[in-house]
Amino acid sequence: MHPTAALAGKIVFSVMLLGSVTAFGLLMYRRIKVLLLAQPIHRFDRPLERLKGVLIYFLGQKRILDPKHFGAGVMHAFIFWGFLAVSINTIHLVGRAYAPGFHLPLFGPEGILGIPYIFVRDVFEVMVLLMVLVAAFRRAVLRPERITLSWDAALILTLIGTLMVTDFLMNGALVAAGALQEQAYTLASSGKLTDEAYSFMAALTGNLLSGWTADQLVLLHQGAWWVHMATLLFFLAYLPVSKHFHVVTALFNVYFRNLESGALPHMNLEDEDLENFGVSRIEQFDWKDILDIYTCTECGRCQDACPAYATEKPLSPKRVNEEMRDHLYDKTPWLLRMATQADGAEYDGPALVGEVIHEDTIWACTTCKACEEACPLFIEFIDRFVEMRRHLVLEESRFPSELTAIFKNLENSGNPWGMPAEDRENWTEGLEVPRIRDVEGEVEYLFFVGCAGAFDQRNQKTVQALVQILNAAGIHYAILGKEETCTGDPARRVGNEYLYQMLAEHNVETLNSKSFKKVITACPHCFNTIKNEYPQIGGNYQVLHHTEVIADLIRSGKIRLSRPVERTITYHDSCYLGRHNDIYDPPRDILSAIPGVRLEEMPRSRNKGFCCGAGGGRMWLEESKPRVNQNRVDEAAEHTRAEVVCTACPYCSIMIDDGIKETGREEKL
Repeated sequence: MHPTAALAGKIVFSVMLLGSVTAFGLLMYRRIKVLLLAQPIHRFDRPLERLKGVLIYFLGQKRILDPKHFGAGVMHAFIFWGFLAVSINTIHLVGRAYAPGFHLPLFGPEGILGIPYIFVRDVFEVMVLLMVLVAAFRRAVLRPERITLSWDAALILTLIGTLMVTDFLMNGALVAAGALQEQAYTLASSGKLTDEAYSFMAALTGNLLSGWTADQLVLLHQGAWWVHMATLLFFLAYLPVSKHFHVVTALFNVYFRNLESGALPHMNLEDEDLENFGVSRIEQFDWKDILDIYTCTECGRCQDACPAYATEKPLSPKRVNEEMRDHLYDKTPWLLRMATQADGAEYDGPALVGEVIHEDTIWACTTCKACEEACPLFIEFIDRFVEMRRHLVLEESRFPSELTAIFKNLENSGNPWGMPAEDRENWTEGLEVPRIRDVEGEVEYLFFVGCAGAFDQRNQKTVQALVQILNAAGIHYAILGKEETCTGDPARRVGNEYLYQMLAEHNVETLNSKSFKKVITACPHCFNTIKNEYPQIGGNYQVLHHTEVIADLIRSGKIRLSRPVERTITYHDSCYLGRHNDIYDPPRDILSAIPGVRLEEMPRSRNKGFCCGAGGGRMWLEESKPRVNQNRVDEAAEHTRAEVVCTACPYCSIMIDDGIKETGREEKL
């Protein structure tokens, strides 16, 4: 007899179901209410592209199955896919509590999807149970550093395993009872076969229970059913307060992912109603930030990828998410109370900036995007760090002392080195380099040299070589020369949005007054800022990195590389060229086209490349040992046979060169 065949069973189950759904609903109301109290952000554009991402990354689990974490990825993917497969069975079980033999259309034993589904369900239930055991072994025995051991995770694994085992037991008990015509295989009302007749796991479990008496099997079936449903309903009510809340939020987090890589949020400094410059309180983040905080699974992949964490800095992206989530949950009652009260008491808990998230943690980030690239659910970190930096710089005037000189140099001289603006053209001595002020009509390319190319001796050689290539290829180009100033990238990444906009608006005004088709830059930071961030203030240009231009000139035959260079070279990916702008092949195409060059990749390359340590304004800040650039140089020296480390970024060039000297590897690299 079905556990809810009697009225008492239906009443008990209905009370359980109502209690679970009510608890879930009330908790979800609180979570959603806080989400709606957060700041607005537009993430409703390009719906087809967003849906495609849901198919690939949510349903397809593409990032979960990353080769670096493939074993753990397979484990998680099968648990996820298993839950999707079993969800139909769950609907059937709940429906049968009220309507014997209930099935979704087409999923009954005689439906077109019925028998195939029963087989798929059995396969996935077995896989889920196996993967739960693997997960438990990893946590209890292997204990990877990136995994946080918690009772919450143990409870969730126990609940999942219980759901699988009880499903096997209640179906197997029906088969083993031997009442093949009355209980297991037929329905009294229709005489039609039921699911258990086609379930290989029901048959297998039934064979294992063949020695049990009929009364014992009925008791087992009913007990397993009640345990299964109690577990399921507890799971539902528990999700909103568990780290497995991502079961609910993951789909939405993937759908609302950032499709505009490289650009920080624009701050309208002319808005008279603007009350906050940056973020000092959790509720000042936008709703996608809050959704990110809800969605973190604590998998630790971000931590594994973080260069700051790898070099013992006080930053773990995973821990930042955990601390923000705990703080948000603690503050939720106050937030909800303030939403309905015009005046209320100040929040007396810890401050987000300085207490929940320490300032050393905020300044440790290099904005390299390795954490965001590693996250299976597209959680965003960089904007949150920069928003907190904006608060510290613009509202509190609290920032590392080294930045004082940088801000002064940028404001007074238009470059972080403090070099005289009139010296911007000195690197052109002895070269034919047209200035756009002297050119009549439109040029094909405006070469935006950048501060490093103009003032740093090491990088002057790069821009000098580039203009020689452009001249040899007959390219119609010009430079701004003395009219150029810093793009503002260093100021923006460390939170000085006011200074950034001052510099950026000067450049946009200058660029908009010139006649050109495209912009070339030799600096990924200039490239990213002009391409992705200047559109926020009216500067819309087609921007190319110099490696893209050179690679195209080689392909078209406009320049030919004939002199052999017998060297083994490894290429270091710039974060702002690679992860932020998805440019990986042009630099490698150039190196591969040079006769004699043997190109050898470092283990961490392309979108998994390791930062040089200069991004996010860290170029201008002191760093404690061990240093990020030394870590990268160690990798090049110890994991490749390279004689030369090549890069396409002036910041990276400076940092790698310093790292080679600091580690005493001048003779090898």
